[in-house]
Amino acid sequence: NGKMPANLDTGEVLERIPMIGGEEFEVRQSFADELARLYPAVDVPATLKQMRGWCIGNQSKLKTPRGIRKFITGWCERDQNGSAR
Repeated sequence: NGKMPANLDTGEVLERIPMIGGEEFEVRQSFADELARLYPAVDVPATLKQMRGWCIGNQSKLKTPRGIRKFITGWCERDQNGSAR
């Protein structure tokens, strides 16, 4: 059905990632915990801050609400595998 498990959106907001239209995606503790589990070599809190900074500096490349999780997981996957962005 395309819906993410609700438990990925619980806990405190750790970071807000700007999206198209001026909205911000709230990365909550449960989603950050899952990212840390999937990508153990990635410093998730620092990486989320990098993502926010990149989005602030690249307003023309902001993601949609539908694509924001793919952006976040893709970034973590590249960091995990040591690939250049």
